[in-house]
Amino acid sequence: MRTKQVRPDPLEFEFELYISKEFDKTRGQEFIQFDFRTVKVFENFTYKINVTPNHDLDNRNLVFDIEGLSAPVISLSQSGTAQYLYKLFDFKQTEYSLYLYKQGSDKNLYKFKVLKREVKLTRQPKDKFIKVYPDRVSETD
Repeated sequence: MRTKQVRPDPLEFEFELYISKEFDKTRGQEFIQFDFRTVKVFENFTYKINVTPNHDLDNRNLVFDIEGLSAPVISLSQSGTAQYLYKLFDFKQTEYSLYLYKQGSDKNLYKFKVLKREVKLTRQPKDKFIKVYPDRVSETD
């Protein structure tokens, strides 16, 4: 008799995005940090998420296309989530449209407002492949 194969429960989201307002001590300037992470934890390597940023700051549009994962360059074995970090320095305290694409096809539109001390989500889609957390630090930090 064959045993039934056990599969993990499907994940609600593939990716998480942590958006926070930070300060760069070297530049002496504030920036908005976009910290992309996979929900899945990889046991042998910490992969890198390949993301292509494309912004139109004059029209307050931020676009990130998540293209997939790439293997690490180093050969040391280390577990963890895949990650991509982006810093936006030339921002204003206003509302931005955030377009997130997964391999150029799946699209999620968020809106967020940059306030004096925080980032606040003002709109999020119903069906999404990525969960956005404004001004929150991941538990892995």
